[in-house]
Amino acid sequence: YADPFVIEHEARTFLFVEEFPYALGRGVISVAELASDGRFGVPRVVVEEPYHLSYPQVFAYDDAIWMLPESSASGELVLYRADHFPNRWVRAAVLLDRPLGDATLLIRDGHFWIFATERRGQGNFNDTMAVFIADDLEGPDRPHPMNPVLIDRAAARPGGGVVARDGRLYLPVQDCSDYYGGGLGLAELLDFTVENVRFAPPRRVSGLSRRIHTFNRAGPIEVIDWCPSGSIYPNGT
Repeated sequence: YADPFVIEHEARTFLFVEEFPYALGRGVISVAELASDGRFGVPRVVVEEPYHLSYPQVFAYDDAIWMLPESSASGELVLYRADHFPNRWVRAAVLLDRPLGDATLLIRDGHFWIFATERRGQGNFNDTMAVFIADDLEGPDRPHPMNPVLIDRAAARPGGGVVARDGRLYLPVQDCSDYYGGGLGLAELLDFTVENVRFAPPRRVSGLSRRIHTFNRAGPIEVIDWCPSGSIYPNGT
């Protein structure tokens, strides 16, 4: 399991993850519910496609529950809507017709922002951040005029949903300096307008940060994925 996201819905807490069945050879999206004993159950598959899926960002908006998983293997970024939460999902819209890494949505001031990594030419898939903006959740999304807004293997790839704290916004970002999934930091969004995007240098997450890959939270629950033996993707694929 990888890329955990949590969401509270109708007084219940659900955990969405990338599950990688080795017999299948590609990622699927699975869900587990937090039980009364404080533990999550065994995740069960809820979204499967003919291509690899991961990074299932789930969120509530406009009286519906949505999911924006990474589907870069398909060459598209697809938005899903819960038809019967949490078990049944339908494709709602193709937001972008391009492969993007760990696309992360932020809704602010009437705009829908997507932060993601994008390979430029033969470049690395972890070091170049692109930003896209839309006026509607289901698009159309347009590239930010500053793209690429950041080229930095230590800060370009998102690692979870945007965190709001004390009136400030922080994007979890992966440190891929040594290898994919090598660490995690929190980068404050100093400025994000239709003309400019600017981050502060990321601050390292304490504790097990050397191999934290994703960080998310909902209510009192915080979730990470952590690989104690190092990254299983040393080449950033």
